[in-house]
Amino acid sequence: MKRLMIHDIRKEYFDLDLNPYRLTFDDALFSQYYYFPLFKSHPLKLTYFITTSFVKPGKAREMFDGSYIPYLKAKKYGYRTFVEGKFEHFMNVEETQIISKHPNVRIGVHSHFHDVVLTRQHSRKKKPLSQWKMERFKDFSKIADPDFSIRSRLAFQGFDFNNGLLTRRSVTEWEDYIKYDTELCITWVQQNLGFTPDLYCFPFNEHNQKLISILKTFGFKEFFAARPGKSREVKGRVDIDSLIDD
Repeated sequence: MKRLMIHDIRKEYFDLDLNPYRLTFDDALFSQYYYFPLFKSHPLKLTYFITTSFVKPGKAREMFDGSYIPYLKAKKYGYRTFVEGKFEHFMNVEETQIISKHPNVRIGVHSHFHDVVLTRQHSRKKKPLSQWKMERFKDFSKIADPDFSIRSRLAFQGFDFNNGLLTRRSVTEWEDYIKYDTELCITWVQQNLGFTPDLYCFPFNEHNQKLISILKTFGFKEFFAARPGKSREVKGRVDIDSLIDD
């Protein structure tokens, strides 16, 4: 049975027959809470992957009342988040607590920071960089250089850029960052939701064996990504937008 990957929710999704699919939701976006009444009776477990640094304290807002809210593309809410420092488009703590208590819901984590790093590793299909990623490294004169790309800070060793200097992260620094990020997201879930998570969805769907091996030491047992590659430990997903004819 295929799994669907869902980010911000579009009205068009409700015209689809989603019953044959396992539904997974990334980033803890507010629309996932707002439309929860329309998903909670899905015949299969709903899995929400929380990016824990995005979820701020707050009181629960209203759920779906028959009105549809504006849809945000990932590059737009990425800009709001990483450049403008705005987080109202994500669930708040009370909202995540509400959905986590529903018997048809599983909660996993999607890292703490969901951050990026400069690297010379390229994906198979090189896409234009999102504006928010460009802004993160706007002082780097070679940002448009085809030798460089911006990828997951967890999955790639990459380079740090500080005070005009580009330096390769050591393997130890990379591993320490993975552990630091993971400790923070586990602690967040324990303190706010009352359990220790064992489901992990890779930021940007990027992963490697080093990352998986470290995550296992923290007790993670199931791993998810859009592109599992050759790994037998990673469960694949299909983007829900692939089911829509634009």
